[in-house]
Amino acid sequence: MRTCAKMRCGREPVATVSLAYEQRQILVGDLSEDRDLEALDLCREHVERMTPPVGWSVRDHRDSARVRV
Repeated sequence: MRTCAKMRCGREPVATVSLAYEQRQILVGDLSEDRDLEALDLCREHVERMTPPVGWSVRDHRDSARVRV
């Protein structure tokens, strides 16, 4: 079982997060099938609490993000 990438969390991840340095973007996607060594798998709490560095933006590409009302 995969767990959240945050130390000592232990929760099940729900999203895979990667960085696009040149565009200064944090990319949030649905949890990838396979673990990506260049990305982080995060639980719901850590994805929701994530804040980008100054000058960066967050792009949420998850299917669940498109269904929110």
